[in-house]
Amino acid sequence: MQQMRRLSEKLKTQAVFLEALAKSGSVCAAASNAGVNRRTFYRWREEEPVFAEGWKKAQAMPKDDLEHEAIRRAVNGVEKPVYRGGEIVGHVTDYSDSMLMFLLKAHYPEKYDPKFITSSQGKHKETSTTPQFEIEGARDALKRKFAEITQPAKER
Repeated sequence: MQQMRRLSEKLKTQAVFLEALAKSGSVCAAASNAGVNRRTFYRWREEEPVFAEGWKKAQAMPKDDLEHEAIRRAVNGVEKPVYRGGEIVGHVTDYSDSMLMFLLKAHYPEKYDPKFITSSQGKHKETSTTPQFEIEGARDALKRKFAEITQPAKER
């Protein structure tokens, strides 16, 4: 009976770990959430093929929180303090243009990824041309960053 209880607790712990791993993608965070040292989970993964398969599936799950954070940084930006003379004189919103381009390339590769173009058969092939819109986008991003830096703190 005691052995059954231990097995039941172990399975519950593994389930909590796998659920947290699927959400976060972090072994440390998932182990902490389950209340067991992460080395224990690595040992179980080596010893138990069913748990190892669950681990593999959990890591393959989409990481909505990670994508949401990437979108937030690209679209809404991150507030960063502006210092003068060691004191905060204002804040500036810093947008991640590279993250935005990465997201666009991931979601619309046929339109934003210069490495691939869609052929008439629907297959992808590599190309070495750099689309004009990418150059213009980089130029516009640099102009926007320069304008943010050169504006006086009161206008920000």
